[in-house]
Amino acid sequence: MKVSISEAARRAAVKRTTIYRKLESGKLSKELGEDGQPCIDLSELSRIYPRLVTDPVQRREDRKSTPENCSEITVLRQLVDVLKQDKEHLARQVERLNEQVDRERDVLVMLERERQLTLPPPAPSAPQKRTFWQWFNGR
Repeated sequence: MKVSISEAARRAAVKRTTIYRKLESGKLSKELGEDGQPCIDLSELSRIYPRLVTDPVQRREDRKSTPENCSEITVLRQLVDVLKQDKEHLARQVERLNEQVDRERDVLVMLERERQLTLPPPAPSAPQKRTFWQWFNGR
């Protein structure tokens, strides 16, 4: 049975570009169909891809849940639950740290205000003596 390049890619579970590369390198051969389009014989395709799906219906059946898939799904769901709990825990920690930073910022602002109130006003600096050129230019 001969199939198009797109169908060959679907059945081999690869991209069309992969099929084209195999054709160009000579690892896979093609023929021209009755409509003049390139096609690949399934036996030729199965030589390169031994796990080839010869029947598209079979591919859908492969996706059905098996005991291995169910246990894997259960484990993954448990992992997702653990990750959600970790995320919630971390969000609470971030919230507590932000509150602590706000409290410390308020304390710092209060201490800075106290320091400014208790400092004596700066003493006026002595007037600078004018240089000859400043005196001469009237500055």
